[in-house]
Amino acid sequence: MRKMLLAGAAVIGAAAWQQTAYAQPASLPVSPTQGAILTTPSASPPAGANNNNNTATAFVPGAVANPTPGSMVIHINGRVTTELNAGWSSIDNGSFPAVTGAGGITLSPAGNFKLQPTNITNYARIYTGVDAMAANGLRYGGAIEIRENFTGQSSSSSSTGSSGYSSSQTLYVRRAFGYIAADNVGILRFGQGDGLIGLYDNGITTFQFLPSSNLGGGDLQAALPASTTVPFSFMSLQGNEYGNSKLVYLSPQFYGVDFGVQWAPNTANGYANGSPTSYGTVTGCNFGDSGCSSLSSSTIAADGSRILNQTAVGARYQHTFGPVGLLAYGVYEFSGHANYTGPVVTTPTNGGGTGRFDSLSFGNAGVAVTYSGFTVGGNWVGGAVNGAGALRPSGGSDEEGWLVGATYKSGPLVVGAVGESIDSQGSPAMVGKTQRHEYAIDAGASYVIAPGLVGWAEYLYQDRKQSGFNFVTSSPGSAYNTVQSQALELGTTVYW
Repeated sequence: MRKMLLAGAAVIGAAAWQQTAYAQPASLPVSPTQGAILTTPSASPPAGANNNNNTATAFVPGAVANPTPGSMVIHINGRVTTELNAGWSSIDNGSFPAVTGAGGITLSPAGNFKLQPTNITNYARIYTGVDAMAANGLRYGGAIEIRENFTGQSSSSSSTGSSGYSSSQTLYVRRAFGYIAADNVGILRFGQGDGLIGLYDNGITTFQFLPSSNLGGGDLQAALPASTTVPFSFMSLQGNEYGNSKLVYLSPQFYGVDFGVQWAPNTANGYANGSPTSYGTVTGCNFGDSGCSSLSSSTIAADGSRILNQTAVGARYQHTFGPVGLLAYGVYEFSGHANYTGPVVTTPTNGGGTGRFDSLSFGNAGVAVTYSGFTVGGNWVGGAVNGAGALRPSGGSDEEGWLVGATYKSGPLVVGAVGESIDSQGSPAMVGKTQRHEYAIDAGASYVIAPGLVGWAEYLYQDRKQSGFNFVTSSPGSAYNTVQSQALELGTTVYW
């Protein structure tokens, strides 16, 4: 027994020595990347690339710490969202004829299909950035937002399994911008980030009050057939508004009012010009052809819809009158476009119509009033635009969209509803024939269960109509001129 005790003591002693040998010296900090830091969770941790340091001329207290002269705040944040949803649409049952190509080759066979209503959706996002202040008070920094790509499942045996499907998912950069700011000069943001509409509104007058973003390209919309989803014409916090590389300037605030201007050469990133391709494709830019992000003229009809020199000017008013808070803003946006130099199109194609498009020229405005936990307001968009920031085909009708909403917040609970109605030209092939009408309603409630943990419930209904246009095939036709969808969702997000 004594020998066994001595042997056990020797082993314990060796283990204790080993831990001491591998321990960090007391003078060095413990690495947070090794899970060795214990900390108190933030009541409202950051969950986006935009934060209280980089969205206005003067930073304000918020989820991200404010830098002091000579310091830099580094933040690495993220979120994981999981949702249980049930959805139904007018196109859950599909029956399609065979599609044949040149030489009678079958491109897709005839088939009958049906969708089940239930799904579990989940995604991960990563947000990282820095906010710094020089010794002279100049502020600067940058932010990156990384998202997850998803693909459809193929009927081939190699991709129908869970392992094959998950390995097809990729990460991509959604936002990436830098900024410099001074309290008496303003803030200049540069890169792939939000424009005036997104920064002025921030989802408030468009009532994106749930973690799912409600009608603003929300999670529940993404779980339904894409042809039933109403594009968010109000643009706030949407990819068509923040996805291109641009310059955005916001002025200091004077008596509650600030001004802004933005400019982008096109709707892409200039690096796309360096992605080579063979002639005849539209996925890159080997020389001056259709795949170039800086394309200014083309003989391909659909290229006439390419936006150039996208510019916006706007103003915002923010103030509190005792217990009442007011936010109001207005933005005017305009552009040029690529010149279609091909022959006159007498039979319009769906994507290019006649090949002639009008430059952007539209307004967007929003207002919201808050009192004692209640917020009511609305948003309007109208002018020469078609859907979510696309060019209007020449001869087509103006777009006009209205959105109204209301919320109530009491501590960790938020309850609300929002509705939208949008009239636009829709399909370029329908110019002079029909216009598009779309509307949607969304209602729900969220509850902060614990710091960095929120749950919510949501209901969505959508309706799209355009006579003579088939929403399923995205082409002229007598079928599926009206499509609807509705869905319910229970969701939860863990964020840090």
